[in-house]
Amino acid sequence: MTTEPPPFPVGLLARLSVAKPVEELTELAIDRQHERCVAFCQGKGWTPMRFYQDVDPAYRKPGQARAPRRDDFERALRDIEAGVIRGIVFFKLDRFVRDHGDFERALSVAEKHGAVLASVTEPLDTSTPMGEAVARLLVTFARMESQTIALRVAAQAEQRARLGKPWVGGKRRRPYGYKASTNESGLEILEEEAAIVREIADRLLAGKSVGEVVRWLNEAEIPAPGGGLWARSNLPKLMTNPRLAAKRAYHGEIVADGIWPPILDEDTFERVDRLFAQRKRGGRPPTRWLLPGIVRCGECGGYMETSGDKGHMRYRCLPPRVARTRRVGQEKPGCGRVAIMARPLDDLVSEMVIQRLAGPALVNLERHLASDEHRKIAEQKRRDEEALVEAARQRFVLRDTNGEPMLKPRAYAEVKAELDQRIAEATRILVEDEAVGVLMDLPRLEDDLREVWEAADIERRRQITRAILDRANISSTNRRGAGIDEDRIDPKWKF
Repeated sequence: MTTEPPPFPVGLLARLSVAKPVEELTELAIDRQHERCVAFCQGKGWTPMRFYQDVDPAYRKPGQARAPRRDDFERALRDIEAGVIRGIVFFKLDRFVRDHGDFERALSVAEKHGAVLASVTEPLDTSTPMGEAVARLLVTFARMESQTIALRVAAQAEQRARLGKPWVGGKRRRPYGYKASTNESGLEILEEEAAIVREIADRLLAGKSVGEVVRWLNEAEIPAPGGGLWARSNLPKLMTNPRLAAKRAYHGEIVADGIWPPILDEDTFERVDRLFAQRKRGGRPPTRWLLPGIVRCGECGGYMETSGDKGHMRYRCLPPRVARTRRVGQEKPGCGRVAIMARPLDDLVSEMVIQRLAGPALVNLERHLASDEHRKIAEQKRRDEEALVEAARQRFVLRDTNGEPMLKPRAYAEVKAELDQRIAEATRILVEDEAVGVLMDLPRLEDDLREVWEAADIERRRQITRAILDRANISSTNRRGAGIDEDRIDPKWKF
């Protein structure tokens, strides 16, 4: 006995632009669309064979080559080509397509295989020229509606931004450091994560590298914002987000103060943001010059950068950059009032370094740590760093039977302060010892020092300079010309 194939098998396609919670379901919800399509098929005597559903936008934005890919829409077309179904039924045409390109593809497949495209709520019959023309007209109106909705949504988003309200909607996860709240802003600080953000900022501003901070986070078993381990790419995205300082950005520009509480004060956020901006531009100083990273503005304390063209290079304290001030809404980095010719300054500081090495530094150069003492300090520093990691785990990760942190905030602050001080002192001694190691290889007589200096490349000269000179502060002057007044230079020697 043979079984007759079902009469006119069709597929039912439903679509939502975004997933909605149950309380927001409308007549366009997936299940209700399918229910209406099933009732339509019963009236036609068609047999629903496949159910398709897409929870994705179907609108092709201006400038995009094609509409967004929808997996079940594509599967329905493949099933027509394979002969599994002989048509597609949908609640409304704009639930099926919102783009002429998608409609033309679907119509081409249907015509080639003798299939139909049918709408429950519209007189759509693609088997006739009039029905096809009506379908194309409906697609045009559907696309126009999408464009209108997009403009309205964009206007609402900009309005929310300029009112200082946080971004809402879509599939974005909870912002790190905050949790949902019933207050007006919809956000309140999640103190456990906020403490981690502040700790990261403290470490970065204390001179720790991104890699060192990431290592600390992972060793302390502190989960990353998305769960799992931290990566070097996590930190810039997290720490340069204006939301941490309660600043509302729209399309990359600060447009208002946020109505939610800040995790970082404005000054701290700006310093961290500027730190990452400097690294992005390339934190490594040019190798042509001696003093980048060493020479500072005597007016504001900022780093001076090389600028100008060949033969007229200067170290300059740069004025506030517009791109950076927009991040925090005020002008702070640099004063722009101090500049000095680069080549004469390098020559003068070179002479000062040679004189220092041949004079007052001689006594200090004889002092160095014994190898056994050096090993003890390094070992104690390592133990203190491990203790700091463990303290962080007890503060941010481990919990007691009541769900409270194993190490309370005040106790953690006291432990951290003591360990930080010991680690900083050990680091200072070890770095100083390394600097002595660099300088101990140098000759003691001035003539011999000059010979070594002249033979050295710029990297070697910088190594020697940084070993003996902490910084050189440059004061402003009203004097013009290439000459340099030595009184403008205030060197801070290490030895």
